[in-house]
Amino acid sequence: MSIRWRRWLYPLLVLIVGAAVGSWLMSNPVARAGKPEAGVVVDPLLDAPTVAALAPLSQSYAPQMQLYSQLQSRQQVSVTSPASADVLAVRVQEGDSVEAGAVLIELDTRALTRQVDQLAARRQDLNARRALEAQQHDSNKKALDIERNLVAIARRSVERLTDLKARNLTSSSEMEVVERTYQNQLLALQNRELAIARFRLVDQQYQAQGVDLDSQLDQAKQALAEATISAPFAGRVSRVLVQVGAQVQSGAALLTLVDPDQQQLVAWAAASSLAGVDLLSGLSGNLALDAQLGNQADIQTVGVALSYVDPASDGGSLRLFFATDPGANTLVLNRYYRLWIDLPRVEAFAVPQTSVYSDQYVYRVENDALVRVPVQMVGDRLQDGELWRLVTGDLEGSTVLATRLQEAAQGLAVRVASTPNSLVLR
Repeated sequence: MSIRWRRWLYPLLVLIVGAAVGSWLMSNPVARAGKPEAGVVVDPLLDAPTVAALAPLSQSYAPQMQLYSQLQSRQQVSVTSPASADVLAVRVQEGDSVEAGAVLIELDTRALTRQVDQLAARRQDLNARRALEAQQHDSNKKALDIERNLVAIARRSVERLTDLKARNLTSSSEMEVVERTYQNQLLALQNRELAIARFRLVDQQYQAQGVDLDSQLDQAKQALAEATISAPFAGRVSRVLVQVGAQVQSGAALLTLVDPDQQQLVAWAAASSLAGVDLLSGLSGNLALDAQLGNQADIQTVGVALSYVDPASDGGSLRLFFATDPGANTLVLNRYYRLWIDLPRVEAFAVPQTSVYSDQYVYRVENDALVRVPVQMVGDRLQDGELWRLVTGDLEGSTVLATRLQEAAQGLAVRVASTPNSLVLR
């Protein structure tokens, strides 16, 4: 055997022997671990998870439908700026309660005052021009008879010189002077008559301009009076959109004022999901609002009542209006809340939300092991801040797993923490 083959022979033998020993150990685990000591009892649930379980009862439950509603106020206004101005003072903050007439915001009135003064000056100028036009009209009417006499005199002069010209007793130049005088007097008379006739139209123009200026002046005075913005009704300040020193344009929103005593919840629901519900009787009359305020553990339940149903559907949806309890002062306007309404009762089992997997099955605990049971979802129900699932299936007399297990599977060994109790929902 060559030196080259002798070099690879020993490592190859070592690998073959190691593989054979490993295969023998895998096929003989008892030999590997050793035999258990005599008299020692091994607990088959030693490594099993400890879980909670309950015994659901089949009874009549009212499934609840979850809606997302918004808390609105029937009286909510956006206070706007009456004119372009600078903000001098903001007297309120968001969340403040104010009485009707209370000062909210003060605007700089200097520009508004100048506008009022300018419009008043233009109105005086218009009045003066109209008065002058009226005086001129009176003068024209008085001078009309004089103009007519002058025309008559000029016409007689023309007739007299025409007779003299026919007898060659006057020159052509004199005749031209007399005729020119007559034409000038006739033109002056026509202009006087035209001025008298157009006075009515000119006066109407002045009147229209006066009405327009009066309207502008009234608006400017009203804007000046409203420069100190006050609350139109008693309510609560929802939003403040300006700060001191800011320049706002006419019509710009300054703040939002709402009446919290006229709050209501507005929600949309599919018309098909409420097909079996008598909306005219106020649904089932047992409604509850699940309000998530702050963290998930802080749940507030507020009673509500159906007050109005919009009869016009929008793409198969219905708009529902709910009135809240007068004591629901912790709710925030324009915030969305989860709303639960009762549907017609059905026969079902109520199990915790943690018991249902993939909305298709639950686990029954039998002989310290899990058994998968298919179920059908028929609704949900909220009670005391906890969500329960209403299901139908082969659960009569069963003990159902209540603890949520990430690795729940058929045949998994479990240890029940205590004797399961029957569940009773209202």
